[in-house]
Amino acid sequence: MNARRLWREASPALLPWAASRVVVLGALGTARFLHNEGKLAAAVAPPSLFEWDASFYRSIARHGYASVAANDGLRFFPLYPLVARLLGGSDLALLGLASFCTFAFLVVLRVLAREWVDDRAAERVVWLAALGPGALATVMGYAEPLYLLLAAVCLLALRRSTHAALAVAGVAAALAALTRPVGVLLVIVFAVELVRRRDWRVGAAGVGAPLGLLAFLWWSRTAGYGFTDPLRLQSKENLRGKLVDPVRALLGAAKDTLVDHRIGPGMHLVWALAALALCVVALRRLPLGPALYGALAVLVALTSRNLDSFERYLLAAFPVLVAAAALRSTRDSDRVVLALLGAALTATSILAFTAAAIP
Repeated sequence: MNARRLWREASPALLPWAASRVVVLGALGTARFLHNEGKLAAAVAPPSLFEWDASFYRSIARHGYASVAANDGLRFFPLYPLVARLLGGSDLALLGLASFCTFAFLVVLRVLAREWVDDRAAERVVWLAALGPGALATVMGYAEPLYLLLAAVCLLALRRSTHAALAVAGVAAALAALTRPVGVLLVIVFAVELVRRRDWRVGAAGVGAPLGLLAFLWWSRTAGYGFTDPLRLQSKENLRGKLVDPVRALLGAAKDTLVDHRIGPGMHLVWALAALALCVVALRRLPLGPALYGALAVLVALTSRNLDSFERYLLAAFPVLVAAAALRSTRDSDRVVLALLGAALTATSILAFTAAAIP
């Protein structure tokens, strides 16, 4: 690909990528102003891009898992902090890696949307992905940007039939599963393609995702931790809690909203219902493999009684964003939607930076 074609593919993602950073950094500035003016609780630390899970990734990148094991830090998968450590382990390395991967993901996502739907959906989806409330994690020191890029590259490569493309798809799936546990769900796309193509090479590439997951679990055991600790720890009551069926999770969020008058669960409930509706659209409009992967990612995000961080988990289900972009709309309605998303991202970011909500 020559430089001119590369720029033509990448440039439409530049403005949405920059806009998400302007919104989140503006929210960070607002939160810091409130902190400096004494408007926040005394216990709230000065806001930064390394709040919440980002602080764990920074510790792992600098000092390894021994620095976070006592605080259940083994639940954070290794590829993002490992790559950041290879880049020096500094704050700049962590944030720079996340920012670069976000931009590259938007570029690949646009290509996928064009191939799955059409050019109009491709133009819209980059804005939906960049300004959704979960996009806060793409600006902070989180692993989501690296995961999103690897998953998107996997799905794009799997659309090709060459040996090289299938090898890329398998490797990307393995690395995705080393970045976030949800990466193992990519195996469903390989399974669908294997049935459709009847090509053993697709099946061989498909073992990448489970092998990536098993590699970290095996390391956990050999390092003196439990084989299932990276998965088991997430189900502790002070984190996501025990697994529940999605219906129970939704009813719990509704009860918290209507009976206990809690705002947070109500916000999660709205996004969850929208995501479920878009899963139906995805199954009707998108190729079956990516649509099933997106739907499974949404359902997995709904398997906790505590729906905190649901919007961030929804990022992994990016095919449903393509489904949203495929819906009919007008230019005016698109502007309204983007304005509402920008406002939601601003509010979510301020709440996260002021310790009022978990991103």
